[in-house]
Amino acid sequence: MSYESVGKLVDLWMGDAGFREQIKKDPQAAARKAGVQLSDEELTALRGVDWSLSDEQLQARVSKVC
Repeated sequence: MSYESVGKLVDLWMGDAGFREQIKKDPQAAARKAGVQLSDEELTALRGVDWSLSDEQLQARVSKVC
């Protein structure tokens, strides 16, 4: 996944409450719907995110990475 793809997912997650709900329920489908192709390794990483954290906690983690 390119930095552009990561940026797209982060932007959607930060700015779109509907996308946040979708990615929490099914990360693979949400990424595919956003037009982002994921390798098996990237999909595993996306699935490894603790989506039960609050939006604020997730945003703090994203901010550290980005």
